[in-house]
Amino acid sequence: MKGWFLKAALAVASLGLSYIVPAGSGSGQDNTGANLPFMPDVRLSDGSGLPFNLSRFKGNVIVLEFWSTSCPTCFRDLDYLNHLQGDFKGKPLMVIPVNEDPITLQALKAALARQKLSFLRPWGDPNGATAQTLRLRGLPTSFVVDRMGRIVLQVEGQQNWNGSQMEKNINFLVQQTPQ
Repeated sequence: MKGWFLKAALAVASLGLSYIVPAGSGSGQDNTGANLPFMPDVRLSDGSGLPFNLSRFKGNVIVLEFWSTSCPTCFRDLDYLNHLQGDFKGKPLMVIPVNEDPITLQALKAALARQKLSFLRPWGDPNGATAQTLRLRGLPTSFVVDRMGRIVLQVEGQQNWNGSQMEKNINFLVQQTPQ
């Protein structure tokens, strides 16, 4: 797994679009993904304001995107992710855009509606606890989690999620059987 994601990460990074941290970098991981770190079972808030644990979506590929309404780059990223979620509709892919602003759920829904992000639902990180747990250094920051719950990619900055190579990589993960 590491090989193809690392190649994609390096190609995108060479364009200066984002800073990509291969999840298994320095881990001595083999191609089975056995040494990839697991995503902690963080607690978020869903679109109705109720708390839930990320493990609720285990068995799906998860793209966890941390963003802010004051970040123009974040909205560009969300637009890409909206298309990605639409392209994979009905498949085990869950795009979870986690807002880090101290705003109401209604304001968050309105911000997504203004941007016409129809495939994305509002999610929140009450008190920034998840951002602290994952040691975010800036926004947007994204994590791709495979169907077994392992972090296969971390991106700091904007990412073109609709590029053909990235879609192939996501499709590969979606096709994997959870163990």
